[in-house]
Amino acid sequence: MNNFTKLLFACFCLSGVFLFGCKEEFDDYYARPEGLEGPVYQMLSDSVRFRGDFDHYLALVDRAGYKQTLSSAGYWTVFAPNDEAFEQYFQDNGLSGIDDISDEKAYEIVTYSLVYNAYSMRDLGYYQTGPGNDTLSSAFRRKTAYYKGVYKDDVYGQELDVVDANRNGVATYNINDNNNKYIPYYVQHYLDQMNLTADDIEGFYDRPYSGAQVANANVVQSNVPAENGYIHTVDRVIEPMPNIADYLKGKPEYSLFKSILEMDFRDEENNTAVNYDGTTYPELTERFGPVYDLSGPVYVKSYTGTYAFAPNNENFLTGGNDAQSDSWTLFAPNNEALQQFLDEVLLEYYGELANVPDPILFDFVNMHMWQTALWPSRFTLVSNLLNEEARFDAETDLVERKVLSNGLFYGTNQVQQGNFFFTVYSRPYLDPSYSIMLELLNSYRFTVSDPGQNFAMLMMSNQQLNDAGFVYDPGARDVWTYNGSAAQAYERLIRMLEMSIIKLGSSEELEDISGSGIVETLGGEYIRYENGQFFASGNIDSGEYIDVNESETYEAVNGRDFYTEGLVAYTEKVLAEIILETPQFAKFAEYLENSSIYNASTLQIEGVSPGQFFTVLVPSDEAIAAAVAAGKIPADPMTSDAAEREAITAFLKYHFVPRNTIVPDGKKIVSENGEEFSTLLASLDGEIKEVVIDNSANGFQPPYTMTVTDLQGNVANVDIPNSNVLGSYAVLHQIDRVLESN
Repeated sequence: MNNFTKLLFACFCLSGVFLFGCKEEFDDYYARPEGLEGPVYQMLSDSVRFRGDFDHYLALVDRAGYKQTLSSAGYWTVFAPNDEAFEQYFQDNGLSGIDDISDEKAYEIVTYSLVYNAYSMRDLGYYQTGPGNDTLSSAFRRKTAYYKGVYKDDVYGQELDVVDANRNGVATYNINDNNNKYIPYYVQHYLDQMNLTADDIEGFYDRPYSGAQVANANVVQSNVPAENGYIHTVDRVIEPMPNIADYLKGKPEYSLFKSILEMDFRDEENNTAVNYDGTTYPELTERFGPVYDLSGPVYVKSYTGTYAFAPNNENFLTGGNDAQSDSWTLFAPNNEALQQFLDEVLLEYYGELANVPDPILFDFVNMHMWQTALWPSRFTLVSNLLNEEARFDAETDLVERKVLSNGLFYGTNQVQQGNFFFTVYSRPYLDPSYSIMLELLNSYRFTVSDPGQNFAMLMMSNQQLNDAGFVYDPGARDVWTYNGSAAQAYERLIRMLEMSIIKLGSSEELEDISGSGIVETLGGEYIRYENGQFFASGNIDSGEYIDVNESETYEAVNGRDFYTEGLVAYTEKVLAEIILETPQFAKFAEYLENSSIYNASTLQIEGVSPGQFFTVLVPSDEAIAAAVAAGKIPADPMTSDAAEREAITAFLKYHFVPRNTIVPDGKKIVSENGEEFSTLLASLDGEIKEVVIDNSANGFQPPYTMTVTDLQGNVANVDIPNSNVLGSYAVLHQIDRVLESN
């Protein structure tokens, strides 16, 4: 051996000793710490605490292919059913033992028992919204390792390979989301946070609420740490729950509701509720084709984004962690209840479901959907997308309750008392003969369909509007025309519509229109009724009062719809013309016509703008004569004396109340002493002169009276028979004395 070889050999031996020493130090440093628990699988199988309690579960773990997963690194929450739970499961399902469970079922049970990430029972209560922002006691669901994957579905007579939507709406599928199912759990601090009681939970299950429950299983041992997670022992086997869409599909007693939800009565081309997309996501076919040995494409089954949610979407609104804290809710009326609703309401004008317009069907479905977990004690607290609380009696109207993988399901023996279908809005909404009125109502539909507000509607049929010169053609350049012109056509119709919607104090008001009265409309203008007829200012001009077909009057939950022989019309006359042409206002009109505030060429009154609301308080001829005799106003309306003309101007302006229409109806003014209102009169330094009006002078009881108190404390009474004169955005009353401002 030469010297170089000897040196090299010596170095090699020395380095071996050095490396051996380094490895020993490395192993010591990174050695498994004493006292560290083993992985989940070893804990369940080998630990003194659990040995012999989980033989059945571990057998399924082996068959499901998860032994290595639960024996390795990772981060899991395991809801592990003990052997006693399996013995009960065998008995409930007629099984002789673990060997009767198929490999597919084994996979389902095991993966559904595994929650991503490790959570103690306390940590399960956190709704994870981001570092430092987690909300304690706000979560009751977690994502599991189980997902449904590809399944066979019969679509228009063709068997397709399908995956469910994982987002709401069409063409929103997230290719990186397997639509994993969630598992629910209930801990006391969640119930406390949500103000829920044990009754809310127990109604869904066949056992008392234990204070720590996972689906229908009680947690009998919790917070057992493992190297790769937490173990919570449960006393029942929990199988993956179906989602809402799958549950409906398997329940023939709700088949009629499902047919509306999915528009089974439409052909593929005209079905706007459900979409099967086999071309947008070719990655799905590439991914699942070899796994399932598929011959064709994988289709994504999605639901219209018009629905509150897609009933097959296992995620919540954002597709993120929000599914930890909330889920969907669906109320499904059974076939008997729904058929009665179809016969009595929905199909009254359409005959069969295929003829019902899509928007009405969408609204019907949405009135049974909530974008939240709606527990029974919260039925009246949370609204759906149509601003409705759940109008079901939890004791009498619910025939079934289920917690499903993506939400709560209630089978009912009633249809939701939806606003669009049972209020005054329902008549134009459902009857195609009133489709123009319905179009005009678009901006008002949540108002007039609110059961908390009361209305009467004078119906405006398409034929009546066409006969009056109005045409609605959504395909034309000018959608709205009046007598062939688009100018002001829509504005005219909207004003007529607002005058056709009467604001009521209660749903019983206007039960009898055989007498007489004055009522405020939605637009703030007033119309009157007398001897079974309605009339507005324009009807007075034409002499064409509106007859009511009382036998056709529809009684809604918030008022009534009147079917009429005519349309309301507003006057084209300005306020001055109304004053000048009304016989009982003759003397006041004489002063006005000869005053400096009136322009005879334009018919305008100073301070009175077209479209502005006004209440005009007109002293009677006798009252004016008395004021003249007392020296309160000049005797000559045509005087040329400057001071007298100024006094006449002040007299006139003090009797005009702008921005308000007030009538003797006991409404608007809530103070028993009346309320102050500005007039057109102002002092030289700009101080607005006011009057006090009390339109409930009879103590808020009919027959209503009305008084006006001036700045001198004089009280003028409204002469009801000579009052309630209708103008354009105005009401005029006769009073029994002249009002004095100074």
